[in-house]
Amino acid sequence: MPLTRAFVAFGSNVGDRLGTMQAALHHLTEDGQTRCLKTSPVYENRAVGMGEAAPFLNAVVEFETGLDADALLEACLSVEAMLGRERAASWQPRTIDLDVLLFGAERREDAQLVLPHPRIAERDFVAQPLLDIAPDLEIGGRGIAAIVAGLPEFELVLYAAQLEAQSAEG
Repeated sequence: MPLTRAFVAFGSNVGDRLGTMQAALHHLTEDGQTRCLKTSPVYENRAVGMGEAAPFLNAVVEFETGLDADALLEACLSVEAMLGRERAASWQPRTIDLDVLLFGAERREDAQLVLPHPRIAERDFVAQPLLDIAPDLEIGGRGIAAIVAGLPEFELVLYAAQLEAQSAEG
């Protein structure tokens, strides 16, 4: 199968947020079918739609993968479960949240997956990290820089640590 460029949003607001995000990145790449190309800076921001919940750490990772979109989504869901994500209700704190944002040029809308992710242009914590790692990216005919410029004032804070894959060697 040919390799596809994909972007996945990472978020966490429970426990060791950065450590959980790094573990998720490691697990997504350990099978050798998905390779990390770039990681955005990590941002800290409010927990959107969750009242007084703890703030999130968010980042976006660019991958090159031999998986198809459904298999990448399944890998993300599997990693979420492995790292303690509970899906009891929407808009709740989470140990890890992995969202497939873009998968090559694929456009689709079905019960499993919508591509491109329908809320990229509404979320500074997704759009800004995308701009950081793929400034020439176009989504639905709009450049990511224009999308970011059209967002309300940001509430993002650059976090002091970077999201890095943990090597198999330790």
